[in-house]
Amino acid sequence: MGSNQMREKNSNWTQHHDRKIQSAFIVIYLYGIVEILMSLRSLPITVIRSTQSMLLSRRWICSRLAAIAQQRLFISDYASSKPPFRSGLFDSNVTSPFEDPSRIQKKRPLAVRTIRNAKLGDELETPHRRIALAESEPVKRAVNRLTGENIKRIEASSHIKQDAGETTESSDVDMNENTVALGGSTTTTLSAYRRFWKKFHQTMGTEVDENASYEERRRQKMARNTKLGTIFLLASSCVGFVWFCFYYGRAKRDSEGNVIKDDFSGSFFAPFYRIVNSLKLWKDYVVEPSREVLLPDPLPAPYLQPKYTLVIEMKNILIAPEWTYKTGHRFVKRPALDYFLDIVGYPNFEVVIYTCESSMSAPQVIESFDPKQRIMYKLYRDCTKYMNGHHVKDLSRLNRDLSKVIYIDYDPKSFQLNPENVLRVPKWEGDMNDTSLVDLAELLKTIHLSDVDDVRPTLQYYSQFDDPAKEFRRRAMYLAQQEQAMKEQLGEQEHSILKRYSGRLFGYRRHA
Repeated sequence: MGSNQMREKNSNWTQHHDRKIQSAFIVIYLYGIVEILMSLRSLPITVIRSTQSMLLSRRWICSRLAAIAQQRLFISDYASSKPPFRSGLFDSNVTSPFEDPSRIQKKRPLAVRTIRNAKLGDELETPHRRIALAESEPVKRAVNRLTGENIKRIEASSHIKQDAGETTESSDVDMNENTVALGGSTTTTLSAYRRFWKKFHQTMGTEVDENASYEERRRQKMARNTKLGTIFLLASSCVGFVWFCFYYGRAKRDSEGNVIKDDFSGSFFAPFYRIVNSLKLWKDYVVEPSREVLLPDPLPAPYLQPKYTLVIEMKNILIAPEWTYKTGHRFVKRPALDYFLDIVGYPNFEVVIYTCESSMSAPQVIESFDPKQRIMYKLYRDCTKYMNGHHVKDLSRLNRDLSKVIYIDYDPKSFQLNPENVLRVPKWEGDMNDTSLVDLAELLKTIHLSDVDDVRPTLQYYSQFDDPAKEFRRRAMYLAQQEQAMKEQLGEQEHSILKRYSGRLFGYRRHA
């Protein structure tokens, strides 16, 4: 019973492996057809290496197939010749591997070579299978028949290229220099690329001596890069200047292609005049404010337009930049800022933020400290005039009467165009115990209540002090003390007069 089951299992196993061998031969046959079709293309000599590696992989497949066939023959012969192993305790169909001593006596040494290190003509031996040459020869001959023609055609094409005068190098380094674009794409060689740059460096005098020391080669490379960068910069600048002259020197044309006459038409030097005018326009684009009128017209009736316009620099007046390891870059709000905006906000003043900060970051900061929208207008860096490396505010472009414009800033270079309209205050560095905004709000409220027609004399008087807000507070306290003393003096006088007339009225009089 056990012997019949073993023979049935061996028969099933043999049929299974026969199907595997047939499938493998079909795959190899199709693979050979594909290789023959691929060999019809004109491939360079560098494909020989990749073909050899593929042949090695095919030889490994053939060896595996031969090992499978040998294993099938070994197991089927051994199972049919030996009786099954029987246990002393109960019947078993398991065959003991120790009943055939020839398996150990005929053991062959393990092969130490691997598929990666094996050559093309070597016989492959794997450490887990014993391969017989007689069994693997038919399979190898079939593979050689399928792939031999490919190698011959590749070698023939390489000999033709050598006879035609094309340079081919057989070393491993030069083999790796050639990159092949499969599928009919254009083939680009690194060797030609390197020859081009070598000739270029020889022509420019920037060749690096590869036999020199490391420091010397590094110095030569730095000198080469500097020289090439300078040449590239000068060449690109010349090309850009030529394009600029050609583009801006020609006369403009309409949609139909007709020349549009300008102020320089009819002159022999018209292209040069146009180029100079274009350079001036580019300069004005960078230096001058982005528009001629920075603010819209005042509000018409019946809307309430404040009489005075208060222009404030945001940075280091209302907020201060700060950086810490914990929070990074941020702006700190000055103490009493909300109180200040409540006092000077609409409708008391037309508040305008005129800052040197960029329009990319300043709007978010303004929205954070002014959620009530008490600030009517915001002007940023693009509305300033660039002079001598500084962004200068030009108050004459505000579209407002300068006699009623108050500008608060700390930097003299920012208000050099309109110094008479400036109330200069100290720069705030982030001191959280500062209360200057309270005093400044009281000063501005006093100007608003005084209803003067021209605020510039008042601003010029307070600007001569280092801190106008403190000076105003000192003067306000002095006036309050004088007023209090005057009230006390008037009260005493009224009291003395009342006592004098009351004594006469009631019949008594103070005697000396």
